[in-house]
Amino acid sequence: MKARTRAGIACALGVVGGVVIGSRAVKIYDWRTEWIIPAPIPVVYEAMTSREAVREWWPDMELVEDNGDDDLRVGSTVSFRVHQAPEVARLAPPFRIHCLYTDVEPQKRLRETVNGDLSGVLETLFHEQQDGTHITFSWYVRVTNPALNLLGYAAERMYRHSHDSVMKSGEKGLSEYCKRRAASGSA
Repeated sequence: MKARTRAGIACALGVVGGVVIGSRAVKIYDWRTEWIIPAPIPVVYEAMTSREAVREWWPDMELVEDNGDDDLRVGSTVSFRVHQAPEVARLAPPFRIHCLYTDVEPQKRLRETVNGDLSGVLETLFHEQQDGTHITFSWYVRVTNPALNLLGYAAERMYRHSHDSVMKSGEKGLSEYCKRRAASGSA
């Protein structure tokens, strides 16, 4: 009986210790993703900043809060439910992020703070090239759930795979959306 009690106490202390350590030993993710979209900046920028368009071309970033204002400016907000890679989705549900735009330079740069299941900053840069629009996403975030934060030390490759999967689906979706817009003459 005493052995079971000691084991139970040790287990409880381990869980509490893990949560405390996980909330203090913060793992930061500094990830960059680059896309080349075969369309001019005005078309790409409109598709990336229109809530209606994002719903169409990026289903992995499910828009869950919409204040009805499609005019992006400093102070604009948007919230997403992020659907992870299928391999990760079996282990963890979609996560939520709430974005507040803190800097908007139309067709050049977007900067937003991110809160929710992730906390940090996302900067998106647009640059026109001969073959289309080059977009650079720079994420500097941490996971806010202490247990998932601690797990990140062992599962960073899985987290990165899920991030890359969501971003690849976005690049493909945006490219196809812009191609459809050009074919219909809406560009």
